[in-house]
Amino acid sequence: MKLWCVMLSVLMAAAQASAQVPAVENHNSGWLLLAAAALCIIPAVLAFLVFVFRVNRKLKAIVATGQHSTLMQQNRSRVLAMIVDQAPLNQVLDALVEGAEQMDPSAHCTVLLLDEQGLLHVASAPHLPAEYNAAIEGIAAGYAVGSCGTAAYSGKRVIVEDVRVHPYWQPYQALVDLAGIRSCWSEPIKNRQGKVLGTFAIYHKEVTVPSEQDIQLISESAALAEIVIERSNAIEALKRSEERHRLLADHATDVIWTMDLNGYFTYISPSAQKLTGFTVAELMQQQMQQLVTPESYAQVKLQMKKAAKALQEGETYPDYVGEVEQVCKDGRRVWSEVKISGMYDAEGQFVGILGVSRDLTERRKIEERMRYMAQHDTLTGLPNRTLFADRLQKALQYAIRHQKSLALMLLDLNKFKPVNDTHGHAVGDLLLQQVAERLLCVIRSSDTVARIGGDEFIILLPQIDEFHHAAIVAEKIQHAIAKPFDIHGLEIHISCSIGLACYPEDGETDLALTKLADQRMYQQKSAVEPMRLNPLDLQAE
Repeated sequence: MKLWCVMLSVLMAAAQASAQVPAVENHNSGWLLLAAAALCIIPAVLAFLVFVFRVNRKLKAIVATGQHSTLMQQNRSRVLAMIVDQAPLNQVLDALVEGAEQMDPSAHCTVLLLDEQGLLHVASAPHLPAEYNAAIEGIAAGYAVGSCGTAAYSGKRVIVEDVRVHPYWQPYQALVDLAGIRSCWSEPIKNRQGKVLGTFAIYHKEVTVPSEQDIQLISESAALAEIVIERSNAIEALKRSEERHRLLADHATDVIWTMDLNGYFTYISPSAQKLTGFTVAELMQQQMQQLVTPESYAQVKLQMKKAAKALQEGETYPDYVGEVEQVCKDGRRVWSEVKISGMYDAEGQFVGILGVSRDLTERRKIEERMRYMAQHDTLTGLPNRTLFADRLQKALQYAIRHQKSLALMLLDLNKFKPVNDTHGHAVGDLLLQQVAERLLCVIRSSDTVARIGGDEFIILLPQIDEFHHAAIVAEKIQHAIAKPFDIHGLEIHISCSIGLACYPEDGETDLALTKLADQRMYQQKSAVEPMRLNPLDLQAE
């Protein structure tokens, strides 16, 4: 505006000067002045007009660039927001394509995804004919396979300004007519490792040469598509992983559980209900102290204290393996093997505890059975020599400590060998089983009867008051054994010889007591007159 004001001032001054010239000279000198003024002003006006044109063009370019950047940022923000909300992949890609088309209304855009077999699939092409999309669905990436097939195969941008004359498009002229396209630019969508994930393409209905802004649009759109696809792949992979782990955890026989830093369960697998009877919801409301016996909790609490100390000192969470006794909903108690370890996030920060509990019921049954078999006579079920020796040692230690008495009896059956010889070992085994039952009926529950081989038994009577009390028990045993035995209709008569030794009168060690009892048993046995079995005694009545 200032320049225009200067120009007007100059023109007015020239007009006034011409008016003041004498009349004779006015005609010629006035024209001279005007011509001189025009020669001075016209170049300045032309220069000004050129300047204004250039400024307006730059302003328009700046405005257009700003609008393009604003639209790109808006589209990017919208797409990223959809990713955060975990919108389906096709919806996010449709939003990306529509945003690109908004920045260039003359263009139609597509996103094709490349699978592991090298085939391209239409992921988003909202404004191309459905017949065209169906025709290119599943097309193999390769050299000279249109713009997108070539870009996916080569991993490089492919610009085709006129699809009717370009060799990449010669086999697809029918599709060109179907879609009404003349130009196609395709950008490969690649992840950070350089793997091609698909293509982003821009179509035009006229022969079109891409501008710098067009190249920026296709490049940025492909980069944004890479974020969308990779994020979707990561989410799907995470879902598959979580589903796989959930299936493993839900169908595992072991109980898998996690616990936070405050001791509250954050996950318990459904297998816990089979083990304890509690539902997962019921277990989630409880803490470890409520689910195990006090003895087991003391063990677990000690381990948790050690773990807390280790974490405070900057060490890793110590692994733990132990056996705990759990309390079931119906009051039963079951033993479980518990393995505990620490859980850490991607930054290596401790975030909780991972535990696996395995039911030991069957294993304990097997172990108990093996232990029982190792300590008991398989025929009679009575303790064997090993278990009896252990009980005798403990009884002696108690007697010595508390100044008590105990008695040891060795028992040998009389007339047992003829039973085996006459009726076989099967009858002899049944007879031994009945002898064991009668011995158990005579003694106290605190006493121990053991079979130490053949037809020999040994009996421990801990904490007896006097010697004659043990003698009374021996007499009861002899009366019990002297009664007839019924073995499948056979009435069998036998007797027994018993050697008795008492602590501390007869000895203070297990060897001394056993030796004396053995001597007394054979003394009694030798005192019994040899008798032949009467066959009538062994026949069925």
